[in-house]
Amino acid sequence: MTRTSALMTVVLLGLTACGNGDPEPPADAPGTPAAAPAELGMPGWMDVDHDAETVSIHLTAGETSANNYWNFNGLYGGDGGITVPEGYEVTIVLTNEDPAMGHSVGVGERQASYPNQFSEVVPVFDGAVTSNPRSMTESTLPGEEESITFVANQAGDFALICYVTGHAATGMWLPFTVSADGEVGALM
Repeated sequence: MTRTSALMTVVLLGLTACGNGDPEPPADAPGTPAAAPAELGMPGWMDVDHDAETVSIHLTAGETSANNYWNFNGLYGGDGGITVPEGYEVTIVLTNEDPAMGHSVGVGERQASYPNQFSEVVPVFDGAVTSNPRSMTESTLPGEEESITFVANQAGDFALICYVTGHAATGMWLPFTVSADGEVGALM
């Protein structure tokens, strides 16, 4: 066996070991079923009262160790999302379960990426940000809880953002949508 044919044999064996030789078609290939559209659900941490036009959200910072505990209800980096109806009064109760770091939450503009440090915090809705949102030592500290209440009076695509330095830049944000057509729920 020549050196070239031996090398080809090794390469072919390696390729065979990596798969059965039947590559999966690309997701957009004809005949490939499309992914099911995401549907809003109603998690246990969200309550809606349509008669009173209120939504209550229990948001836990550091619920899991994912993303160095820099997550909301275990979600980060734009995964998941929360949708509330336009005109409803929204109360967010932020509980910090991160064992070592303070966190905040506010409703801000959705961006493709977030700065490491915010020069100022201006929430989209009046009252839609926790106290001292940029401070590592005066935001909602481990074991603490803080509530904010605001009226979601403008439909659009926004984000729930932790404004503590570096947190949003490394993924501590969630999509927050205010729906003009009355949709409500969460994507998990």
